[in-house]
Amino acid sequence: MRDRPASAHAAPRKRLIAGCLGALAFLTSCSGGVTGTVSTAVKDSSSAIATARLALRQDTDGQLTRAAASTALDDALKELLASRDTVLKLSPGTNEDRVTVQETLTVLDACAAGLTTARNSVASLEGTPTREDGSRELASAADRLSGLAASEGGK
Repeated sequence: MRDRPASAHAAPRKRLIAGCLGALAFLTSCSGGVTGTVSTAVKDSSSAIATARLALRQDTDGQLTRAAASTALDDALKELLASRDTVLKLSPGTNEDRVTVQETLTVLDACAAGLTTARNSVASLEGTPTREDGSRELASAADRLSGLAASEGGK
């Protein structure tokens, strides 16, 4: 029977250990993936709402054309919906992650409704909904996102 040198056994063991460590790192990153993705979605959505609020305020003050305001609001809605789609595609592995995803989707849906109201207020020739309605909805959306960001920061 031929014995192999000790160094011959070390190489496969090192590969096995490296593979195990890689798998562990992957699993660890997956568990933080929901929180990180939600955090990014909330930040991106907050930015979209801030942009929409600015556009609506400038439109109301006569500093922005209706077309430019409509474009800004459309773009903000697209950004928010892209964030929502990203969260929707998550596969939460724990009950806590499932709750986080559901809460986030609920807030993002409300924000999308608020953005739609703001967009409709700019597009409306009849004045319904009013720009005040749109402004109020966007302020509510900003508050919801701030609350969500604060609750996610504690996790």
